[in-house]
Parts: sequence; C-alpha cells; structure tokens
Amino acid sequence: MEKYPGAIELIFAATIMALLGLLGLYIAPLFYITMLLLPLPLVYLILKRNLLYGLLAVILTTFMLMVSFAHIKSACLLVLQFAPLGILIGLMLKNKVAVDKSMSVLFFWALLIAAVNLLFSFILNGVGISQVTDEFRATMEQMAQIYKQNGLLDEADRQQYLTLTDQIVYLVKTFLPGSVAVWNIIMTMFTYFIARHLMRNLGFARPDNFRFSQWRLPWYSIWLIIIGLALTLGGDELSWPLVEVTGKNILYIAAFIFFMLGIAVIMYYIQLWKVSRVVKFIIMAVLLLYFPFTALVALTVGVIDPVVNLRPQRKEDNENKGE
Repeated sequence: MEKYPGAIELIFAATIMALLGLLGLYIAPLFYITMLLLPLPLVYLILKRNLLYGLLAVILTTFMLMVSFAHIKSACLLVLQFAPLGILIGLMLKNKVAVDKSMSVLFFWALLIAAVNLLFSFILNGVGISQVTDEFRATMEQMAQIYKQNGLLDEADRQQYLTLTDQIVYLVKTFLPGSVAVWNIIMTMFTYFIARHLMRNLGFARPDNFRFSQWRLPWYSIWLIIIGLALTLGGDELSWPLVEVTGKNILYIAAFIFFMLGIAVIMYYIQLWKVSRVVKFIIMAVLLLYFPFTALVALTVGVIDPVVNLRPQRKEDNENKGE
C-alpha cells in the first residue's frame, strides 16, 4: 500500500463500475441511469491519479463483468460504451480543455458510439431493421384482431389502426439510426456536465464561465443541412433509398442540434430582458404550453444564428475566449 498508494482507489473505482454495470445489465429500466454514472469513477481516477490508473481500472472492471455476467459480448459492449467516454472526459478535464471544444469532441464520439451500437445490434447479431419492424407489425395486427373480436374495433377502425401501424413502421425504418445518434448525444452531454460539475465540487476541475445561453456553432455547421437536403433530394430523384435515408437522418440529427442552439438563443434574450423573475417564469410557461410553435421558432432561430450571429459578442465573452 505504501509503494502503490492509488491501489485502493483503483480497486474501489473498478468495483463501483462493475456493480453499476451489473445493475444496468440485470435491471433494464436502470440501464440508462447507470450509463450516466458509469464513467464518473473513471473520470475521478484519472483526475486524482493518471491515465494508467484509469486503464488498469477498465481492465479490472472488464474482468469482473465477464466473470459475473453470463453474456460476455454484452459486458464487453457495455465497457466499450462507458470506458472510452470516461477516459475522454477525464483527459479533457485534466488538460483544462474548453467546454465548447469538449462538446465538439464528444458530439463526434457520440456519433461513433451510435454507429457501433447499430453495427453490433443489426449486423453482428444478425438482426435487421426489417426483422424488427416485421415483428412489430405482426404484433400490432394480432392486437387489432383481438380488439375486433372483443367488439372494441369495427372494420373501419381496424383499417385506420393498421394504417397508423404502417406509418410508425416507416418512421422506425427511416429514423432509427438518427434516433440512436440523438439519444447518444444527449446521454454523452449529460454525462460530461455531471462529471464536470461533480469534479469541480471535489476540487479536481477549475470553474469556468460557460453558460448554455452563450453556446455557439461555427458558420460552416450550416453544411449539415445542405448535405442532408442534397442527399435526401438526390436519393429520391435517383431512386437510391440508402442515400435518401442517410440524408433524412442527417437532417434529423441537424434538426436536434439547431433546435438546442435556438433554445440557447431564446434563453440569452430572456436573461438579457430586464424584467422580474415572475414575468420570465410566465414567459417560459407560455413557451412550454405552445411547444410546437416554440420548437418551430427555436429551430428557425438556431439555423439562422451561425450565419447571422443573433447574439452580440460581449466583452467578458471575448476575455474568456482569449483565456
């Protein structure tokens, strides 16, 4: 213990990660909560010690999971999801990387992990999207038949029910990759900000003046929409389904990103508006009440902001950027 003072911390961190991993693997509803927490011990270990301790903890955690959980591939996939993310966040916090740059790196990492998840689920496991949607359609048809036999649906209602099922199947087939990517982006960003907040409270990360309302995207981010539209229209015109679906998923991911940017712009002007907190609360309540309209406005504002720069750069922001 005197020669290796970090050994206890290494074993403790690996044990926590293994227990959290087993909790997520055995209790499905807790899986996403555990995925938010799993990288945190690894981040702590890297900040408190160094990268070598983090790598040793990952190896020890992998061994524990493989011994404790019967399905080795699932355990390895779990480690692949949280371990590199924890190492990445730990190194960025240790090297004091700016929040904006960290978010950009994590965005591309989330896309990579989404691709790995889709590859593992639909190719290595031999399960295709068509098989999933066919099983869903068959289940819905059986339910419609049961409802009809029990007098809950007539023939017209049954046809409407099946039409709705076909629409859902089409949306799943088209936007499943984009949905997985968006969900991974959300989970990754939440994990980063949880780790950042926790490590800052523990004294391992310096406080900074990052505010969501000041978050910006470079002007060339608009190419996400241009490329998505080009692939969608080109694939539809040339009857290339794969190209068309790729374009639609790029647009789907871009819509989420620019929607969040639009929310940041709206929050910036709400904070800038010198009114009481009660008035601001009422405004926020109205925006939530008319969410479809708010979403459309936020998306439009988010698309315009990188090109027009709707928020003036303030003096303190320039000073922080220079630091």
